[in-house]
Order: sequence, then C-alpha cells, then structure tokens
Amino acid sequence: MAASTRFSQSALSQAAAGQRLPSLEVLLAYVRACGGDPRWWEKCWQRVRQELRQQPNSGEDGALGPQGLGGLEATSFVGREAELGEATTLLERSRLVTLVGTGGVGKTRLARRITGQTGDRFADGTYCAELAELSSDHAVPEAVAAAVGAHARVGQDPLSVLVEALRERSVLLLLDNCEHVLRGCAATIQGLLELLPKLRILATSRQPLNLGPEHVLLVRPLGLPPLPPDETRAEAERTSGEGSLSSAAMTLFADRAEAACPGFRVTEANRDVVAQVCRRLDGLPLALEIAARRLRTLSPEELLQRLDHRFRLLGPSAGERTAPPRHQALRALFDWSYELCTETERAAWEQLSLCVGGVVLGDAEQLCAPAGEGSGAETPDAVGGAFDALAGLMDKSLLTRVEVGGCTRLFMLETVRAYGQERLVESGRAQSALCRHRAWYLRLAARAGQAYGSSAQASWLRRLRVEHANLRQIVTAAPPPGEPAAVLLHACLGFWLHCLTSANVGEGAGWLRRILERHPRPPSPETTALWCQAVWVAGFLLLLQGDYASAKEVIARGEMAVAGIPATTTTVISDPTTRPTSEELTAAFLQLRALPSLFAGESETAMKYTEAALAIGEWSDALLTREQCVAQLGFAAVMEGDHARSIALLEQALEMSEARGDVWHRCYLLWALAVSHSEAGRPELALEPLKRALQHTREIDEHLGEAALSETLAWVLSSCGDPRSAAVVLGAVDRVWHPSGAPRLFGFTLLTAHRERGLQSAHRQLGENEYRRAYREGQSLGLRRTVEQAFAANQPG
Repeated sequence: MAASTRFSQSALSQAAAGQRLPSLEVLLAYVRACGGDPRWWEKCWQRVRQELRQQPNSGEDGALGPQGLGGLEATSFVGREAELGEATTLLERSRLVTLVGTGGVGKTRLARRITGQTGDRFADGTYCAELAELSSDHAVPEAVAAAVGAHARVGQDPLSVLVEALRERSVLLLLDNCEHVLRGCAATIQGLLELLPKLRILATSRQPLNLGPEHVLLVRPLGLPPLPPDETRAEAERTSGEGSLSSAAMTLFADRAEAACPGFRVTEANRDVVAQVCRRLDGLPLALEIAARRLRTLSPEELLQRLDHRFRLLGPSAGERTAPPRHQALRALFDWSYELCTETERAAWEQLSLCVGGVVLGDAEQLCAPAGEGSGAETPDAVGGAFDALAGLMDKSLLTRVEVGGCTRLFMLETVRAYGQERLVESGRAQSALCRHRAWYLRLAARAGQAYGSSAQASWLRRLRVEHANLRQIVTAAPPPGEPAAVLLHACLGFWLHCLTSANVGEGAGWLRRILERHPRPPSPETTALWCQAVWVAGFLLLLQGDYASAKEVIARGEMAVAGIPATTTTVISDPTTRPTSEELTAAFLQLRALPSLFAGESETAMKYTEAALAIGEWSDALLTREQCVAQLGFAAVMEGDHARSIALLEQALEMSEARGDVWHRCYLLWALAVSHSEAGRPELALEPLKRALQHTREIDEHLGEAALSETLAWVLSSCGDPRSAAVVLGAVDRVWHPSGAPRLFGFTLLTAHRERGLQSAHRQLGENEYRRAYREGQSLGLRRTVEQAFAANQPG
C-alpha cells in the first residue's frame, strides 16, 4: 500500500494493535481498499482525534496510554445511559462488576465505554484482556498477564507474575468474554482481589461468575419503539417529525444503515417498517448492525419480509469482516451459547422455543421435565432436573424472568426462540415437543372451562389471559398427526369466557369457525357431546360478534346432534374429561337461542326460550348457568317496563351467584340492576351497583365488561347532572370496543338506546364544542383513570 511509506513499520503495528491512532492517509487508503465510504470514516477519525487530544495520557503523535483504544470508538455509541451511570456507581463501591447479557447485546462495547469514562480514576491506567479465543480455563492467568505486559518465564506461575506486575498499582482491569472459561476466570479474579487491594475488575460474560464480591449488572437489549394503539398511530406518525426516532434500537439501526448504505434515511414513509424490524430483532445491537448492512441489497420492506429466516439472512456475508467469527453471523453468535449449555439445558431451550409470549415457571418445569408415563404432572425428581436446566438458561442470559402477580414468568427473546426452533428441528424431537406443548396448554384451557361459575373462576381467567398467544398459536395451526380430536374439543370449554373477558370476541369466533371447519360433524359417537359443547361456544361468540345468521346456523347443527345423544342423569363435574349430558346441552342451546331475541328487544321470544331452558332443570356448570337464565328473565322484565319484577329477579340471581363465589356473573348482574334503576327513573340508585360491578371487573381484568358498564355510567352521570364526566367517559370507552371484534354493547337494543339517550343528554347540556373537548380528554386519559375520576366527583352526600 502506497500510504505505508509515509508511516513507519512500528507505527503501523501500533495502530493495528490499538496502541496508536493511524494517520488519516493510512485510514483512507485502507477504507478505499475495503470499499467503504471515505467521507463517513474521515468524520469518525476527526471525532476520535479530538477525543484523543482531550485525554491526559495521550501523546501528540497519537500514541495512547495503557488503556489503548478501549475508550475510543469508530462508530457512534447509542443509548445505555442508565447502564453507564449504574456501572460508574458500582465501580466506586465494588471491586468486581460483571456485565451479564445474551450474545450480541453489546456487553463488550458497553464495557469499553465504561473503561473510557472511568479510566481517569485509576492512576496506573486500564487494561483489557480479551478471552474469547481461549480454549482452556488454565490459560486465563497467562492471557490476563500478557494483557498487562507481564510474561511468565518457563516454570513461573502466571498468576504470581500478574500479581507482582499489578502490586500497589491503581488499575481497572477489563476481562472480556468470560462465559466459556468461567472456572479459570473465577479462580484468577479471586486470587487477584485477595492480593491486590487497589485493583478493580470489570468483566463481561453471558452468565455471572458467582463470586462473593461480584455485583452483576444486567445488559438488556436496546429499547424498542413503542406500539401506539391503532386509534393514535396516525396522529403519532403525523407529530413525530421525519427525523424523530422513537427508541435507542431505531437510532442504532438508522445510524448503521446510513453508514452502510449512503442516502438511506428513516422517513415518515419507512418509519413503521424500520420499527417492526427493530422489534423483530429484539433490539439486539449485533443483529441490528448486521441487518442494516442488508439495506445495500434490500429495501426495508424486503428486509422485514425475510426475517422469518433471520439466521440465513443475517449470515457471514453481511457481517463485519474484522469482527470475531462468532460476531460475523447471527447464527454463530447463538452457536457459541448453545455449545456452552448442558444437554438438559439445550433440550429445555428447544422445548420452550415453542412458547409464545413467555411461560409460567411451573409450566416450564412440567414441559421440560423428562416425559413420564402419565400425561399430567411429572415426578418431583424430573421436575427438579428441569428447574436446574431453567436456572442454567437464566444464568446464561437465554431466559429472563418477570414477576407477575407473585408468579414467575420466563421470557425468551424472539431471536433466541427462533434459534431454539431450528435446533429442535435438527434434533428430530420437533414432533414430540410440539405434541407436549399443545397437550399442556389445551389441558389448561379445559381446566379453566371447568372452573366456570365457581370461586376459582377469577384466577383461571387471569391464568388464561397471559397464555392467549400460546392458545392462538395452537388453535390456528393444524393438529399433529395422531392427536385425538377430543383434546381440542374439550379445550373449547375454556375459550368462550376467556375471549369475552379479554376483549378478543372476534378472534375467538374465528378460532371456533376454524375448529368447526376442521370438524363439521362429531368426529366419533364418543365425542358427540364434546363437539356439541364446542358448537355452543361457537354460537355464543358469534352472537356476541353480531353474526346472528351464522350463530343460528351453528346452534341448529348443535341441536340436531344433541338429539342423537342418549339421555342420562349422571355426570361428574369434578372430572376434567366429563361430557355434558343431552339434557344439559338442550337447556344450554335453548338459553343461547334466547340471547339474540333479548339483544333485539323481543322480550316475549326471549322469555319463551329462557323459561323452556329453566323447565328442563339440568345444568352444565361449564356453560351458562341457572342464574344467567334468571338474569335473562330480569332483563326481559326491564324491556316490558316491569321494574319491580326485574329488580326482584336480578337480586335473586345475584344471591345465587354470590353463593357460588362467581365473580364474572356478579359483574353483569350488578350492571343489569343499574340499568333497571336507570330505566325506572332512579339513576342515583345506579351508581352504587355500577361501582361494585366495576370493582369486580378489575378482579378478573374484564375489558369488555368494564366498557359496557362505563357506557351505562355515562348515561347515569348525565342523568345525575354531570354531563362533562359523562362525555369524558364516553371518549375513553370508545378505545375499548374498536379492537375487540364485538359491536358496541354487543348490539343490545335496550342498552344501545340507553347509551344514545346519555350521549344526547350530554351534548344538549354541554354544547358541541365543550362535548368534543371532554370527549378528547377521555380518549387521552384511558378508561380506568376516567372512571375513577368520575366516581370521585360523584360521591354521595
């Protein structure tokens, strides 16, 4: 290279070793040879040169102090302000700080930035020992000694030589990539800290060193762009500005993309796609940097489409040529982690890669325990082994834990999951792992269905809520060969109330359509009752979705099949495999037929079907219950203007529900009481049952129930002389109905008219402009906060 004649051989060697900043001429010659952008690199050089001149240990000729180029960077450093601040504080009071995080999360870059910012505290400098290439624990002391310029002669103990070299010196020592030589690092660090009181050590590793003086600092992926609600997304895009980047992950991706592909910018047109890329790659800096280089070939949209095959897309050809091999491709990064795992940890990684949206620790133990002969809980020894494997994956930063309501939930980054799934296919265990995954979560749904109407109902609804993504994945995928149809049909029992309370009515109706398309008739005589039960669930969700025609067709099919089930009077409710009897199913379908009439305001027809259901006298505790029938008669009485009878029936149903410990029914029964009081011209009596009902909805996190109750609250507030609070509540409640897949108030004519009167009253009392201001205020506040403020402003007395 011609430029080399302008620089001595020793100076070039020092530059290559990171001990000297190369001249601009040498740098540009190298960049041109590699096909890089000279202008961008020249700006970097100027910035580094300026930083270098400000360092007290640097020389005029570009030579660096003991820390070398650790504190200088050729690319911009993005985010990590919190970690930098915490690490700085920890190094003041702790002699050993370990940066722990998954591969590619940016531990090394962060460590070098920390040493650069804290180096002036150490009179004798900072040193970095890179351990990634070591293959033996025994090699650690020698590698660390070499990093500080101390070399052991034949027969000398490297650790003793290292101690002598650092004795009485104030030094910060960085040990980078400790995870594959943990024992050697732990022994070396322990020996150094015992003998060198002025020494501070900063380590990076995919798992902690587990030493007494160690303080662990978790390094998580970069912050991701937020997901605004659909209603506010357009406004967010309009107000964000073309140059605005909403997260550290997007900032990093944009910076690296602009460097790799001159002319690229994040604009209003591509911002959404770039945000999705960052989310799909979990905010992992290395993955984002490799993906950014693919913009030389692909558009952002094409890049996003190909991320289903991320390990092929982000292979060595897109990696940085000067990076270590494990950092040149995304798969190589996780190959390194996989090799560090035990066999049981690898099996657990692969099994849990099938879980979407995390997994409860107890479920993970059952899923990962060696398979026993039964289909339920595994043996304590097997579960104990699984716990050890899960703890190992957490230590290696492949699983993270979050405490939710006193329960530990484990999460995998999407990229970690994708790698586990590839390894699962390669292992030949994919089919058995999938069957185990499906069986476990479908059994959970069935057990949740059996808890309907009981005191355990609320906890089971919360349990299924966090598993919605796992259930979606299972229901929408084709069942594996050999899976009995009864397994999925029985799980349908848990879907109807879960989808209603979680505001997923439209999606739940789609699930049941798919299941009935797969099983348009009972798969066998033995499964007829379960199939009818699934049909009932489909009919219920279709009714709530407002698809009355499909609901009536489904109900008719179910009633025809029920006619072929032999009559029986015995059932075992506690048995999770219990089939409902023909009498129970007949009553349930009659009750279901009453609902569209009730919604349409046809009180006589609704009463006819409901009374016919009550006359049968047989009830499945897993479908709608006797108190629901009584409540339907109470609603019909409201429509007919018989408020005394309505309140008597609703209070009777409420007593039955309270005796059973059923939370969900109480929400709706108290709501119905409030409606009856309002329709009778006594809105002040409606506030108390509405408040109690809303408290119950929060016990089970019932989104649609909260929305329906709030609609009635708005009418009551307007009738009680507080139209502004009514308008604020109406603004907040609109944001709940839109994504649920259910029509407002389920298309219930009585309640829709009730709402319309409240809306008109608020408009009339406030005027159009004030109403709109209050409505927008509710949209920005959110429903729960709005309702709390409304009750606070309308306390009795």
